[in-house]
Formats: sequence, C-alpha cells, structure tokens
Amino acid sequence: MTASVLTSKLTKRSQTTIPKAVKNALHVAAGDEIGYVIEGESVRLVNVAMQAENEDPMVEQFLGLLAKDIGQGRVRAFPQSLYDRIEQLTASVTVDHDADITGAIRI
Repeated sequence: MTASVLTSKLTKRSQTTIPKAVKNALHVAAGDEIGYVIEGESVRLVNVAMQAENEDPMVEQFLGLLAKDIGQGRVRAFPQSLYDRIEQLTASVTVDHDADITGAIRI
C-alpha cells in the first residue's frame, strides 16, 4: 500500500480545507472533531470520536514503559526452547474467541 500526499493551503488565519479523501478516510463530516497527534516531525490526523472509543487510558503509559525497557535492553525475545515448549503444550488446545465466558470471573 503506497501513501498518497494530499495538500491544502493554510490561510492567514491558520485555516484550511480538509480534502474530501481525508474526510472520507477519517469518517468525519461538518461539525465532527479532528485531533492532531504529533509524532516527531510528523502530524497524524485522527477522528476524535473514534479515537476516544478505542482508547484505553493505561495503554499509552504501558507502551511508554515498554519502549523504555526495550531501549535499555531489559526486554528480550523468548528463547526458542520456551517457544517450542509452548507450542507443544498448546498444540491440541482450541479456543473459540467468540464463545461466551462462563463461570466465575475474578477482576
């Protein structure tokens, strides 16, 4: 999948028209709120309503800690022997991800 670069001009009042293809990709219309996510020297537009729907308040903090640990070499891949053992122990296990959860649930 190749990225397309769409452009629009910025007015003196810092306003712009969002190209139709961008509005369609974000599933936004007049009156909807658009968010700006700054990532280094790039900015990503997001549909605020959809972003809030899928947002878990702890995920960003967890990912930040994980990135720090990876950067400091504290996170390593599973040894192949452990991966092989997991495969062996779960080879006959089937999971229905759409099945209802039954029994007691402890939170």
